[in-house]
Amino acid sequence: MTSDELTLTPDAARALRDAQALCYRASCVIITPEHLLAACLLQLQAAGIAGLPDPSTIQHALAATVGLGEDPLDRDVVFGSAAREAIARAAAAARAAGLSSITTRTLAAALVESGECSPMFFASLGMPRTALLEVLRPAGP
Repeated sequence: MTSDELTLTPDAARALRDAQALCYRASCVIITPEHLLAACLLQLQAAGIAGLPDPSTIQHALAATVGLGEDPLDRDVVFGSAAREAIARAAAAARAAGLSSITTRTLAAALVESGECSPMFFASLGMPRTALLEVLRPAGP
């Protein structure tokens, strides 16, 4: 691995798979930044990160923002351009911080900062972007 290469930590790789699963359950063919952020938040909440919305609120915010399809999917889901752009921003943020890997927390913070997630998602979470960033990026030593 060269110094420019980044890897996903196992938790971040799982968040990408979880975003795909959220799409399948909602019968949405395009993975949006909201799907990816919801997957990250659900994982971080389950890991005990204090200050995050509960799982039902996260699920509600996702459904309220991107909706639900009527018919079960009969094909693979794909990452939409906005989700890919948000992942690229996470990679850039990790590089800028001198990191060699992207964690779920890093990915979630980059998604919030990217501007790719709908303001409706944050409103439905009941948590402004700035407050969510404070939880995702706790003050350093």
